[in-house]
Amino acid sequence: MHTQALIVGGGPVGLTLAIDLGMRGVRCTLIEEKEAPQFLPKMERCNARTMEIFRRMGIVDKVRAAGLRDDVPMDVFIILSLAEPPLLHLPYPSVKRARAEIRACSDGSMPLEPYQLISQYTLEPLLKSIAEGLRSVTVRYGCRLESFTQDESGVTARVKHANGTGGAIDASYMVGCDGGGSTVRKQLGIKLRGEYNILELRQALYRCDELFERIPIGNGPGKGRHYHVADGNSTFLIMQDSTKHFTLHALVETDDDMKAMFERTVAISVKYEMLTCAPWRQNLLLADRYRDGRVFLAGDAVHLVIPTGGLGMNSGVGDAIDLSW
Repeated sequence: MHTQALIVGGGPVGLTLAIDLGMRGVRCTLIEEKEAPQFLPKMERCNARTMEIFRRMGIVDKVRAAGLRDDVPMDVFIILSLAEPPLLHLPYPSVKRARAEIRACSDGSMPLEPYQLISQYTLEPLLKSIAEGLRSVTVRYGCRLESFTQDESGVTARVKHANGTGGAIDASYMVGCDGGGSTVRKQLGIKLRGEYNILELRQALYRCDELFERIPIGNGPGKGRHYHVADGNSTFLIMQDSTKHFTLHALVETDDDMKAMFERTVAISVKYEMLTCAPWRQNLLLADRYRDGRVFLAGDAVHLVIPTGGLGMNSGVGDAIDLSW
């Protein structure tokens, strides 16, 4: 099999690259080790620049339709709990209000599009469906990169499918969009440098159908997206795009501690389910270079940042567009 561009990694960065190349008529193949997008908490917001990029690609309305509804405020609070008066309230407009402000501005000082709260587990399947609808794009999930070689004329990648069969893909260029543990980067021998393991927290994803509708609780904070808890555990609660799912980050030892931390933060009796829980580390790392011959790197494969505000994914989308055009 021969393709003009082989993209390794089916996260938002690789999928954005595949879509933009496909829309430009470039034949590309995307491979992803997972057999399907996963319902796991990662980024939850596309910033204004990413939404401008999606606007240019003609998919911005689809992204907004899949994300948080446009009338919900994006306020940030510092709290002791959801049942107590907030220590600090930072108001941010809903998407509807932000778009009205943009329409009223004529001096070029505002972006063309405001941000959009959309969870990665919502965005990935949407981008995958768009990529699969393009004639020049081939999407292969359940396909893992094993190794590759390159010369002056192109790249040959050895891959293995979920059913155990193997094969080769020849490409003019290859892009590693395969995350912080990038197989592509490691085979190239490119090092990451910077600050490792600055802080290790746990992150849990909860389903709680009633919490959003019950806010504000007494004199507690109003509806918003981030609730930073003033405690010694670096705790913060983030609303996801359905308003029925929430993520909680905290510096604790066990998964059971995360259940207790959620209950302490919410501070009222609610029915909830903890769907996933796992540790993660804050890193500030940058690769020595972004390219080796006909092989490029993008997203977390080349820079790992503290992901507040979805900075990692959003900067990765910028990488993808810089490569595609």
